[in-house]
Amino acid sequence: MRVLLLLPPPVLDAPAVHPRHPPLYTLSTAAALREAGHEVRVADEHLRDPATARIVAETAADEPDVVLVCQNDYNRKIEPPVLDRLVAGLRRALPEATPVAAYGRLDGRHARAALRAVPSVDVVLYGEPELSAVAFAADPAAAVPGSVRRGDPVVDTPPARVELDALPFPAWDLVDIGDYGFSPHQETPHTVYPVLASRGCPFPCFYCEVRIRPGWIGRSVDSVLDELNHLRAVRGARAVFFADPTFGVDRGWTLELCRRLPEEGPADLRWSCMSRTDRVDPELLQAMAEAGCWNILFGVESLNPAALAGARKNLDPATVEPAIRAAREAGIEVIASIMVGLPGDTVAGFDDTLERLIAMGPDYAQFFVTQITPDAAPDPGALADGWDGSRYDFFGRVYVPDGFRSAEQLAELRRRAFRRFYLRPAYIAATTRRLLRSGEVGAQLARAARGGLLAARIAAGERLS
Repeated sequence: MRVLLLLPPPVLDAPAVHPRHPPLYTLSTAAALREAGHEVRVADEHLRDPATARIVAETAADEPDVVLVCQNDYNRKIEPPVLDRLVAGLRRALPEATPVAAYGRLDGRHARAALRAVPSVDVVLYGEPELSAVAFAADPAAAVPGSVRRGDPVVDTPPARVELDALPFPAWDLVDIGDYGFSPHQETPHTVYPVLASRGCPFPCFYCEVRIRPGWIGRSVDSVLDELNHLRAVRGARAVFFADPTFGVDRGWTLELCRRLPEEGPADLRWSCMSRTDRVDPELLQAMAEAGCWNILFGVESLNPAALAGARKNLDPATVEPAIRAAREAGIEVIASIMVGLPGDTVAGFDDTLERLIAMGPDYAQFFVTQITPDAAPDPGALADGWDGSRYDFFGRVYVPDGFRSAEQLAELRRRAFRRFYLRPAYIAATTRRLLRSGEVGAQLARAARGGLLAARIAAGERLS
């Protein structure tokens, strides 16, 4: 079968929004389909002029046997109105017999919600997309494991159990990784390849897209080392980013990887990751640094206990400062991620978080307005009207809790936070000294310049499209 994996843009017939991350789950799904014997093409329309007519015409001209339209990939959520409009156009342009399904990182509840929200879609695949996509391509008319199919009643078939070690490595040859780019504070002088050592997360944070994959499962250390060596041998990779939502969930596994990586992995590999401040300690961070970790993003989100409780973050704010200090002492750069507009927070609470974070001294900070899908909205609070995937870093509708007036106020608080954090003379001086001491002065200064420009654009309220 000729299978097309189509990644829609976040908005249609509007300025393109450049993606920071390659479609990691789609490339893994493509590899599984190819391993099953199918001819596979990936069309990332996120990279091109997002005109509905063009996308539909080019898809029809390709004459695929099966079309799989992405709803949810790594750091990408396609909003229902966009998905519905695009799939409706595809159905008019493609032969009636051409099966079309939506796929993504979904559980059964979210797959059923997607089926209701997107009338033009008859089948939504869920579970691990590699398994459900292969099953659907083999028999599109069947109630395949990991699918919900429109009908009266809806046919919901639970997904098959996945063995992560058995999945093929992502098909990086199907995209040009140079088309994508991480945020400047996560860049290296070398191309960064994302790697998933695990899937899911054991924490229940209400806003996080990872909640749609219940539970946490990990790969073996052997499997991860095999992928790292494969990336070096085939792609020449010298830097990777562990895209796991929470790296270090299993402390023993992490220590084993750090022990074995210098001897059994690619030489001089640099890597970064995301974690929580309550999942690390000085010994673990030192082992990570010795194994090549140079940068870690901590999902702090807030230092206000009421906001952390409202977000179901289950994080003790007392763990934040020691983790930042220990990481920096180990020689690992620290990014602190903060959310604007969590339930239970207030303007005063957010300002207090910002000032305390500055005193803790992370190398970088990022600030996000809380955006969620309607089914995730807690009470009390409200969702801002309309979807607008081109205005923010993540997609979904802006959530406005009772402690704030409007989405506009949240956006202004975000801009103010960027100005307050990055435009301090002391921060600029310290960052300049640190970059000048680094062994890659030119690349690091270029990275700092790109980051400074991005922060300035956000602080000025520029639309990043």
